[in-house]
Amino acid sequence: MVELGFEQSRRLLESSKKVIPGGVNSNVRMGEQPHPIFFESAEGPYLFDADGNRLIDYVMGQGPMLLGHRPGFVLEAVEHQLTQGILYGGQHELEVEVARLITRMVPSAEMVRFNMTGTEAVQAALRIARATTGRHLVVKFEGHYHGWADSVLFNVGSESEPGAEGPGLATMPESAGMAPEASASLIVAPWNDADALEEVLASVGDSVAAVIMEPVMANSGVVEPAPGYLEAVRDLCNRHGIILIFDEVITGFRAGLGGAQGRYGVTPDLTTMGKALASGFPVGCVAGRREIMEIVSTGTVTHAGTFNASPISMAAARAALEHLYLGGSELYDTLEARGHRLMQGLRGVIEDRGVPCLVQGLPTVFNLMFTKLTGVRDHREVLLTDKARRAAFQSHLAGAGVRISGLGNLFLSSAHTGGVIDSTIERFDQALRSFLSE
Repeated sequence: MVELGFEQSRRLLESSKKVIPGGVNSNVRMGEQPHPIFFESAEGPYLFDADGNRLIDYVMGQGPMLLGHRPGFVLEAVEHQLTQGILYGGQHELEVEVARLITRMVPSAEMVRFNMTGTEAVQAALRIARATTGRHLVVKFEGHYHGWADSVLFNVGSESEPGAEGPGLATMPESAGMAPEASASLIVAPWNDADALEEVLASVGDSVAAVIMEPVMANSGVVEPAPGYLEAVRDLCNRHGIILIFDEVITGFRAGLGGAQGRYGVTPDLTTMGKALASGFPVGCVAGRREIMEIVSTGTVTHAGTFNASPISMAAARAALEHLYLGGSELYDTLEARGHRLMQGLRGVIEDRGVPCLVQGLPTVFNLMFTKLTGVRDHREVLLTDKARRAAFQSHLAGAGVRISGLGNLFLSSAHTGGVIDSTIERFDQALRSFLSE
């Protein structure tokens, strides 16, 4: 198997840097190895780049392409809507139909408001929670990512220390240029540790409007909640009158038809979603209990956006969600069986080659970590993994024709057939042999 080259992508990147800072339009793309790649088209499980290479894609647009690239039924729905109108600046039946689908699928969803991104959805959820409770503090967890807004961009990739004053951990901003006062209403706690959260809430629980978390930590490794942890958090929020928010921008519709909350049987008060919701078209939403969401109807809580519930995105969302809803358990059982097959195949190669490497997560999204640990339980253990070694290996993996995210995630889609998975395992072995021979 010939190793792929990316010279044309490299040249395009250098040219791009003259007009686009860093040559990319999202900083997470800068982590791609051997460098950010330029793509020309996509189909099913494949991407085709500027050098004419075909890569098996496990980035899947950073998660949205649960149904593969360019699913025909989604394209047909969008093409039809293009003949009807692009943007109305008003209401249309599609947005109502999509909202109804979400309420049928997601346990916490009784009402829905749409926007364009996961970041916007989180900001809306926090505003709704503060307005509902009349409180101002928010608890988030280290290693959890809730978008790039100043109010939540803390303690995502950095190592946390105990707070010098007050409860929780010291807040660590993840970007220069953030407002100095951005952390004033934020408390950061360790995740997967119910005792730590109980201690925080014993101190300030009466002032906390919301506890927000990824129910599966999927931006720092892919780590499932410990048995009983989500139930304990739910109970603590109930006791203190706190709104529990699940950020399911990644896990929504990917961890199952009802997302992570359906998978683990714990229902939050509010949920944010995006990514897989519209099969690659831009959309996000906040959904939740009727008595909480209704506050937006009063006009006292502002939620607005020119492109909210865009007819094009809603057409894509309806097509995607109907496909998932009608496919039901059979669709997800097939998808998860393929994910297990891929995970076990990669683990077999790793064991055969004697490499200290861990494949961990859900069958539909999992992470590759270079570590001697047999399992990673939280953000602090993720920080102990060898990210530099993984990045070096990713260059070999790309050379073998397999693309994974810069954070080490692999996102599965329904387009990854058994044959594609077998080819991935073979190419993974080729890349690992090449990597070890250096």
